[in-house]
Amino acid sequence: MRITVKWVQILLCILLFIPLANVKPMQSKAQAAAASITVDQATIVNPDFLGIGAEYDPFALMGESLGDGFNDNWWELEKHRIAKLKPDIVRVWYQMDWMEPANDNGDPAVIDWAGMQTNSAKMQAVYEVLDYLKSQHIDVMLIAGLAMTEDNQSWIGFPGLPRPELSAPTDLAEWGEWVSATLQHLINAKGYDNIKYVMSYNEPNLASFATPANVSKPIYYRDMYQAIHDRLVSDGIRSQVRLIGPDESGAANWTQYAVQQMNGVLDIYDGHAYGQDYATLPNWLSDRLNFVDPTGKPFMITEFAAIGSPDSRKTYQYGVSVADLMVSGIRNNASALLYWRFADQRLPEPLDFLDNNAYGLYRWMPITATPNPSYYAFGLFSRFIEAHSEVLSAQSADPDLHVAAARLPDGNYSVFVVNSSMTEDKNVTIDFTAAIDKTVQRHLYFEGLKPSANANTIPADKQWTQVASQFNDDLLPANSVAVYTTVPDETQIEIMSADQSVTWGETVKFKADVLNGIGGVHWSVLGGPEYGTISNGGVYRAPSAMPPMRQAIIKATSNVDPNVFSYAVVRFEAAGLTASGEEDEIVLNWLPAAGATGYTVKRSTTAGGPYTAIADDLTGTTYTDVNVNASARYYYVVSAKNAIGEIGDSREAFASPLSTSMQDDFSGNAVDTGKWTVINQGLRSTSASTLTASVADGKLILSGTTDIAAWAGKSLRSIPTFRATPEAPLTVEVDRVSLDGSGTGYRSAVWLYVGPSQYIHFAQSGEFNRWVFNKDGSGDNLVWNDGDRGNHRMKMVHDGSTVKFYIDDIERASTPVTWNTDIKIILTGEACLVGDTVNAEFDNLSVYKDSAP
Repeated sequence: MRITVKWVQILLCILLFIPLANVKPMQSKAQAAAASITVDQATIVNPDFLGIGAEYDPFALMGESLGDGFNDNWWELEKHRIAKLKPDIVRVWYQMDWMEPANDNGDPAVIDWAGMQTNSAKMQAVYEVLDYLKSQHIDVMLIAGLAMTEDNQSWIGFPGLPRPELSAPTDLAEWGEWVSATLQHLINAKGYDNIKYVMSYNEPNLASFATPANVSKPIYYRDMYQAIHDRLVSDGIRSQVRLIGPDESGAANWTQYAVQQMNGVLDIYDGHAYGQDYATLPNWLSDRLNFVDPTGKPFMITEFAAIGSPDSRKTYQYGVSVADLMVSGIRNNASALLYWRFADQRLPEPLDFLDNNAYGLYRWMPITATPNPSYYAFGLFSRFIEAHSEVLSAQSADPDLHVAAARLPDGNYSVFVVNSSMTEDKNVTIDFTAAIDKTVQRHLYFEGLKPSANANTIPADKQWTQVASQFNDDLLPANSVAVYTTVPDETQIEIMSADQSVTWGETVKFKADVLNGIGGVHWSVLGGPEYGTISNGGVYRAPSAMPPMRQAIIKATSNVDPNVFSYAVVRFEAAGLTASGEEDEIVLNWLPAAGATGYTVKRSTTAGGPYTAIADDLTGTTYTDVNVNASARYYYVVSAKNAIGEIGDSREAFASPLSTSMQDDFSGNAVDTGKWTVINQGLRSTSASTLTASVADGKLILSGTTDIAAWAGKSLRSIPTFRATPEAPLTVEVDRVSLDGSGTGYRSAVWLYVGPSQYIHFAQSGEFNRWVFNKDGSGDNLVWNDGDRGNHRMKMVHDGSTVKFYIDDIERASTPVTWNTDIKIILTGEACLVGDTVNAEFDNLSVYKDSAP
C-alpha cells in the first residue's frame, strides 16, 4: 500500500471535522483477519447494468412545498446534492391534473392542445426539475399518473371508491391520449430527451390502482398499458421511451402475469423490494427473474429501502444495510437499483402531506440541512458505477465480505465491499484475473463518519499507485463499506459549521478547506446584501431585518475551478426544536442561535397556532412545560432575540405528556372522545372503509363488511400516550368479548403502537383459529392455537425491552422490541378482502403501570 503526502493531508483534513469521541480506534494489522476477493474480468454477470438512482419528485417549487417553508435557497442546495451523488436515473412522479385537470375536448382520438394547461404553476415546477436533471445528463423515469385530484376524479375516476384519489382511470383511451400528450409535450416540444423510461401508476397490486370490486386489477392494468402502447405507436412516439411494469410490491405473481400477458407491450420489468436484506434479496430476485429471464428483457428494482424504523433510518447502521442491499442487487442481476427516496418531500394535493419518515437520504431542508448517514453510503454506489457498466464476477471465501464489481464504460473499475462482521477488521487482498494497470483509491463509509450540511461525498482515504492485478488493504474496519475504484477522486470544499442560526446583525466566522485540490476559496452570499455580507476572510454579518427568505446561503467557491463550490446555511430563525412527552410534562430542546441574548417559548393547542408565550428571556436551550394535561397535544415554537430584535419562530414541534393509566368500561352509548380517536386502521391498510365503531350494551363493537382489500379495519386509538421501562412496566388488559365474521379473513386486535414500523399487533385470527402477533411489519407469529372466539382476557406486558402475551392470565409468548415510549393503545376489528365481514367486541380496558388499579 502506498499513501502519498497529499492523501495523508486530505485524510487529516477529514479527521479534523470528526470529533475524537466518534472516531473508531485504529487496530493493528495483526488484529485484522486475512481475507481475499477475486474479480474475474472474463466472467460478466450483467453486460448492461442500467444504473443507480432514486425517487425525486418535482414538488420542490409547488405551492404545497412553498407553503411549508421550501424556497429557492433550499432548491439550490438540493440541486447541489443531486450533482454530488451523480445518479444515473431519477424516478419522477407526474400527475394528470398538472396538465389536464379537465378533459381537453371529450374526444380521445384528438389532442386539443388549447385544453392542455402546459403553463400551469405545477407544470412550471415540473420544468424546473426536468431542466436541472437534463443539465446533469440524468435519465428520467416518468410515473405517468399516481393520484387524482377532485378535478380528475370527476371525469376519469371510478365513482364510489373509499379513496377516490387513488382511482384507476375509467376511460383507457383518454388515459392513453394524456400519456401520449405528456410525452409529446415534454420530449418533443420542451426537449427533455432524457425521459427514457415511462410507467403508469405505482404498486398497482396494492391500494394505489383502485378499481371497483367487479373489476380485475391485473386485467385492467394490462388493458391500460395496451391502450398507452397503442396510442404511443399511433402518435409516433413509442420508440422514444421504454415502458416499464408491473411495478409490483411483494407480489411476484404480478410479474408472472405481466410476462404472460404484457410481454408484447413492456420493454422492462420491475418491482419494489421492501423488507429485504443481503441474504433474502437473491431469493426475491430469483422469484421474478425465473419469469423474466426467458424474455431476454431487463428487470429493475424501482423502489427499495433497508429494513428499519423512522428513527433507525437516521443512523449509521441503516446506511450499512442500504449498501448491503445494493451489493446484493448488483451481484444478483438486478438491472438497476432505485432507492426510495433522495429526500423527504412535501407531497401536493390530493395526498398533501410532508413525507418525513426519514427514508430520504436527507431530510426536509427547512428542518435540517444535514443529511442522514445513508446519503454517504448511497453515494459510494451512485458515484462509482455508471449506466451501461458491466457487472463482473466478484467472489470471496470469507462470508463476512459481501462484494460486487463493475467495469465502467470508460474502462475504469469499481469493487464494492461490505464488511458485515460487527467485530472483526479484515486484511483484504483484492485480485483481478487480468491486469488493470491503474491507480486504485479507497472511499470508506465507517462509524466515525460525521454527517455535515456541506453534504460532500466521501473522499478517498487510501491509494495504491499503478496496480497491476493485485493490491492489499491491511485494514478494512468491521461493520464498514468500502469502494475500491480507479475512478479519480474529485475536488470538494468543506465549510465548518455549515448549518446554524444567527440573530440580527451578528457576525459569524466561516472557514473552508479544499479537499483533494489546491488553492483557496472566495466567499459570496446568494441573493445579495439583503441576506447579509461576507468578507474575503469569511466573516459573515447577518442583516438587521428579515429578508424575503428566512435563511441565507453562503457560498465558498474554489479560486482554481469555479465549478467547485460548497454551501453553508445561516437561518434567521430558531432551529432544531424538539418536543418530548414525559410523564406529566413536556421537555423542549433547541439549538443555540449565534448572538442570542434570550429565547421565548410559545405554545398552542392547535397546529399552526396562534401561539401564546409561556416562557420569555430564557438563556438556555431547554425548557420543561409542566402546565399540561395528559389527554391533550401541545404545539410549540421558539424564537431567539438580541438587542436589535426577535428573529423568526422555529418550525413547530408537538408532543403529548405521557400517561400512567387509562380505563374504559364502555358503559355509555358512544365512544369517549376524551380517551379515544376513531381511525381507519387495519393490519395492512389505513384506507377509509365501511366498517364502523360503536358503543352499545356496555361494549365496544367494531363491525361491518369491508370494501377495501388487504386488511382494512376500524379502530379506536388512545389519546393518552405511554412509556414502558424495567422499573415501571406497561400493562394493557382488555376483555375480548367475542369475534365473528365471514370470508377469507377477519380478526380482533389490540396494539401497542408507536408508528407504521414500530408496533405490536396482538390478534385472534378467525380464519386460522389461532392467536398471533405481528411486530414492526412482520408476518404472523404464533401465540396460541385456539379457535374459541368467545370471551377471553387479552393482556400484554411491556417491560421496556420485551413484550409478553397473556390469554386468560396465562403467558403464551414473548418477543423483544427496540422501542418503549410514545406508545398508543389501539383496539381493532379488521377484515381481509372486499366482501369479508367482521364483528369484534371489547370491554373493560385497563392500562396501567406497576400494578392494576
